[in-house]
Amino acid sequence: MAWALVISFIIGAICGVRVPVLIFTFMIILVIAVFVATGLGLGYPTFQVFYWSVLLAAVLEAGYAVTHGLLYLIYVKGMSRREKRAGIAMKSKYSSD
Repeated sequence: MAWALVISFIIGAICGVRVPVLIFTFMIILVIAVFVATGLGLGYPTFQVFYWSVLLAAVLEAGYAVTHGLLYLIYVKGMSRREKRAGIAMKSKYSSD
């Protein structure tokens, strides 16, 4: 199951680039529903099925959130470093009176 968590994180990270949050939320709900139905249909214990479905959903969301955090750092913080503010040395056309 560890590989399932790694793959879920990677899928969440890939979806974080282009998939809107609402569509991704519907995908998460679908993943949970399919996993629960499959797990209960195969006869796994109920607690174990719900535990793993919540864990998979959390890992998918973590991948999505990490991608958004990286994009924030790249675009917002990167742009603020490139643009230098004028600062206090800027001359005004108005007098200070």
